[in-house]
Amino acid sequence: MSTFRNSPNVLFETTVTATRRLSPGFVRITLGDDRLRDMAPHQRDQRIKIMLPVGGDYPAGLRAGLPEQGWRREWRSTPDRERPLLRSYTAHRARPAAGELDLDFYLHQPHGPASGWAAGARPGDRLMLSGPHVRAGQPGYGVQWEPGPATRVLIAADETAYPAVRGILPSLGPGVRATVLLEAGTAADAATLDDVTAGHSVEVRLRDGVRGGTALAAMVGDWLAEHGAAAAGAGSRFYAWAATESSRIAHLRRLFTEAHIAPERVHTQGYWHDRPTREEITD
Repeated sequence: MSTFRNSPNVLFETTVTATRRLSPGFVRITLGDDRLRDMAPHQRDQRIKIMLPVGGDYPAGLRAGLPEQGWRREWRSTPDRERPLLRSYTAHRARPAAGELDLDFYLHQPHGPASGWAAGARPGDRLMLSGPHVRAGQPGYGVQWEPGPATRVLIAADETAYPAVRGILPSLGPGVRATVLLEAGTAADAATLDDVTAGHSVEVRLRDGVRGGTALAAMVGDWLAEHGAAAAGAGSRFYAWAATESSRIAHLRRLFTEAHIAPERVHTQGYWHDRPTREEITD
């Protein structure tokens, strides 16, 4: 448990206040609670944990305000049949002044546990989550986006990472040029990002029945074939961020390595597992 001794995350208990279908594949769940005024809005690709109840309720030992080390201890001691399922999600839009948080869920087919919960969520449903307390500091906690002095960035994502793209793009400085590569099952799902991708170079490629992450890897390979030498030569002024299905990550890393781009100028991350239940990433 020492891993989480200095974590700024605490457990929040929230209630679904609204749901909105954004596209065929996306639903936005708005969560509310006065205690969310204390959750730090780091945004960008800020990752938090959501805790999905098993059997409709949470164990009594899991309560709002527990620090991460404490709630993980309680969680691990809970019998398997009652232990809530943990999943990682991107908190791209927190509104502390209103005590609200939006989470955008991509609805895998077939549903994974989080997709299934989101598809059936209704106002009044409870959801516990772990996020950084505003008084704890550590503004980079849970954020992997670290472009440093880059003035040219490549962002590659399938739908599971669209919320992170939504958080990252508004954070870019006026002198930063972004290229955004999006894999999608339908054009309507990619269009949910139109408001934040406007003004950037964007390519959307539909899967057309191939396995998740395959189209994205092909797009990255094509981009590097044309621009990889210039990106490598830019050194610290270039940065790449890519997130997709976990088994595709090694291939993506290899593409950047073969293009001679320094590994510290690239962040790649698995956001989901391509299994029969389309499981979202957890740890």
